[in-house]
Amino acid sequence: MKQASPIVRGLFGAGFLLTASAVLAWLTPDYLSHDMNRRLMGVLIGVLFVMYANDIPKAVTARTRCAPATAQAARRFIGWALVLGGLGYIAAWLLAPIESSGMIGGLSLGTAITVSALRLRWMARHRLGG
Repeated sequence: MKQASPIVRGLFGAGFLLTASAVLAWLTPDYLSHDMNRRLMGVLIGVLFVMYANDIPKAVTARTRCAPATAQAARRFIGWALVLGGLGYIAAWLLAPIESSGMIGGLSLGTAITVSALRLRWMARHRLGG
């Protein structure tokens, strides 16, 4: 089966978030509390982040400055780091007190992004595989 283009996937993700937020707004406050609404939106955003992060190692890229095996290893590392950061974001919205969920989730994602950036910086500095 042919995989959807990145633009189609992006539009799907945006449409999903817009639809989910509209449904949650409609359900609040009659069926959901405001806190539960915030938690569910945080979880949905985290799920989308994990889905996109999971696609990073599968991405086919054009020429790189390093060996293809090195580039693939970097994509796998970054994919794993971002998936784990996204799972931390989801866990923060599910388990942490609502007042600190955003901060804890943001720290999880921020750490994953920082680790990924440091890996790329290290590769650039050492010019691995090239």
